[in-house]
Amino acid sequence: LLNLGHTFGHAIENVAGYGDYLHGEAIAIGLVAAARLSHRLGLIPESDVERIQKTIIAHRLPIELKEPLSARALVEAMQRDKKTRSGAVRFVIINGIGNAETRDEVDIEYAFEILKELGAGD
Repeated sequence: LLNLGHTFGHAIENVAGYGDYLHGEAIAIGLVAAARLSHRLGLIPESDVERIQKTIIAHRLPIELKEPLSARALVEAMQRDKKTRSGAVRFVIINGIGNAETRDEVDIEYAFEILKELGAGD
């Protein structure tokens, strides 16, 4: 559960090239992506996503990509993540502020959509 935001964040670091994002910056964007995924799965309301984003902004961290990265390359990087099991990406999702769990039955199309919302290209 300590990996909340890391599946997305590590993919950002990998695709951007290590050094374009500080680890904390990539994980902050990953936290937003995890919150949006959790909302998309019907687990948290939009108000929780907004609250998470406001908290990240208040700490002067980014909530979206600086410039477009390939959504396909980002998803491929997630599929190589150490948390992947039997070809399925394992996501840490939010059931409510302060409550998380891992899931590996998430439709990968959701990840594509969320990455595009955060500034990824095709």
